[in-house]
Formats: sequence, structure tokens, C-alpha cells
Amino acid sequence: MSPNNDTLFSNRVSVDTYNFGTLDNAKWIVDELDSHHWDGKNLKFQVCWNAGKMTWEPLELCKELAALDQYLMLMDVKHWQQPPRKVAA
Repeated sequence: MSPNNDTLFSNRVSVDTYNFGTLDNAKWIVDELDSHHWDGKNLKFQVCWNAGKMTWEPLELCKELAALDQYLMLMDVKHWQQPPRKVAA
């Protein structure tokens, strides 16, 4: 049996990767979205990367991440345009 068998390992969590197009073609893994803020009409998210770094990224780079769905669910928000303008500290 293959070690990648979905029946044996049904609770696996897949990891979202994003290719920033670096010269070495490294892929960065998103651990979670930690916060958000509005920059005028633009929404940005604080991304926690697997290497421990945190960066602010625009919605355009985050909109297809499962981490965005998880963040919005935790914020009790149904659509990306609805996050509150201010995040409680």
C-alpha cells in the first residue's frame, strides 16, 4: 500500500505554497493569516510563513489560500470585503 493512501491518512492537512518567482524557485509555505488592515480601499493580510517571517500581502496574493478561508471563518466573516476596518488588539 502507498504511504500516500487517503484512506489510511484521511486527516492529513495539505499545505498551501506560493511561488514568489525567486531565482532559486523556492516555495514559501503559508502557516496562517494573523491579521488584516485596510490601506485605503485595499485589503492587506499579515501572512505568517513557515520560516517564521511575517509579511503584509495584498488580497490579490492571498485570495486563493486556504489560510484566507480559515481566517475569515475565525473572524465570522462570509466574504473578503466584510472584515472590520479595525482589528481588536
